Amino acid sequence: MAKLASGANITMAVVILVSSFSVAVVGDAKFIAQVCKNIEETNGHCVEVLSSDPRSFNATSTRDLASISLDIATSTRRDVAKRIDDEASKHDERSPLGEALVDCASYYAYAEQPLEDARESFDKGAYREAMDWAGEAEDAGDRCEQAFSDRELTSVVAALDERMKQRCDVAALLIDLLFVTLKSRRLLGDVVVLSHPV
Repeated sequence: MAKLASGANITMAVVILVSSFSVAVVGDAKFIAQVCKNIEETNGHCVEVLSSDPRSFNATSTRDLASISLDIATSTRRDVAKRIDDEASKHDERSPLGEALVDCASYYAYAEQPLEDARESFDKGAYREAMDWAGEAEDAGDRCEQAFSDRELTSVVAALDERMKQRCDVAALLIDLLFVTLKSRRLLGDVVVLSHPV
């Protein structure tokens, strides 16, 4: 009977632990959705993008989510750049398709620096600059697609370009949300100080 009771206690403990974890995940998912509601311009990609990184479910502030989204954009650039390089290696670089892929590879290589600058600016609290840098990195996807259009070709990396644009867009908008929120709080603080002079 003692063994049976012990087993029952262990089972109950596991159930409680799983239930607690489920509640925490649901709560954190609600926080992500709540923040994402403020940037409807992403057409619903905000929740999808943030949910791709498990750290988002432990976020407790807009700044946390903005920082994570910037990391996601940075890792996406690396992944897309590698995939484009792999695709380019399969084609003659002197062919129209090969030329387009070489152009795309250069655009994604260029986007590395703006994302590094975005991270540096973000960590310093220069959120407006960070947003601009993230937006500049987003251009890699558009410029790559244009490389195919200019040659009247159907893009073979359209899904990758769209992925890059979505992730950089979410990062830029979340950083902008953070900037605007902090600016509003400072203005409210100024009003309080002015209405209660020392």
